Amino acid sequence: MKRNFFIMNLLIISIFLFGACGNVEKIENIEVFVIETLEENDEGFSETTGYKKVNAITNIEESENHLETDSKVIEDFYDIEGNYIRTEIIHSNFNKSKVTQAEDGEERKEEIQEPSTILIPDDNIEYFELDNMKK
Repeated sequence: MKRNFFIMNLLIISIFLFGACGNVEKIENIEVFVIETLEENDEGFSETTGYKKVNAITNIEESENHLETDSKVIEDFYDIEGNYIRTEIIHSNFNKSKVTQAEDGEERKEEIQEPSTILIPDDNIEYFELDNMKK
């Protein structure tokens, strides 16, 4: 009798857990853009020091019980005259349980000395826009 009760409870808990995991929303964002880089001067004002080209892929998974993000980013830095400076490759992830409120994440960053972004033309960089990045 106790064994049947245990099996029945285990079955009910399993069904509840499978049902909670079934409603997961997944989003993937792919971005390619150029943005000015700024530094604060001695007077406390921001000055343009150059720009960076950025390629980023961000995956987000969210359910009623958790949130998870994973980002992979390549940033090529240039000075104000357009001379290449450096490239940073960043991989970061973040997890949060909405049940326990526990959070976990990490970020790894590497610097290399070779331009690595793609899909951004060097001419007319000020007006660059690329639609439908998933294709």
